[in-house]
Amino acid sequence: MSGKVFDTDGEPGCAHKDRRHRQGGHTGRDIQPEPVTCRTVVALLEEEEHLPVITDLRYDSADPYSVFMVFDAGSDSVIEWEFGRELLTSGRRRLTGLGDVQIWPAEIRGHGLVYMSFRSGWEMFVVAASAAVVDEFLKSTFEVVPLGEERSFLSIEGFVGQLPNET
Repeated sequence: MSGKVFDTDGEPGCAHKDRRHRQGGHTGRDIQPEPVTCRTVVALLEEEEHLPVITDLRYDSADPYSVFMVFDAGSDSVIEWEFGRELLTSGRRRLTGLGDVQIWPAEIRGHGLVYMSFRSGWEMFVVAASAAVVDEFLKSTFEVVPLGEERSFLSIEGFVGQLPNET
């Protein structure tokens, strides 16, 4: 892997495969999946507390429109959310999202933050992430799949693999 993973001390860096593995240009053929992972700590906003939660931001060129946030609160299970990379990109500039995920920027005491609200049924939680971490993650994803070129990275095999398996 090239680059670094975000450590819990806030040092920026994303890990992703070396781009030399890519073949065939942007045709969607013979392109090997290329993941990007950034590990950071987000603040889970609980009433008057801010609980630190280790979180992975993940992206894979095999699913070029989506990003994943995987929260590990120290329990036996993790919570994973999938949403659009474009939603995260837009949320860096303004309040974005109408459904289960909303994202908006903020600045507190000179530190850029990205707030993210996740809703499932009646339950909702909000986290705050470092804007620098989110920016570095997005930059790394754009190096793998440039914004606007996602369609050329889709393959029929990947599309079929995402269809529900009804048996």
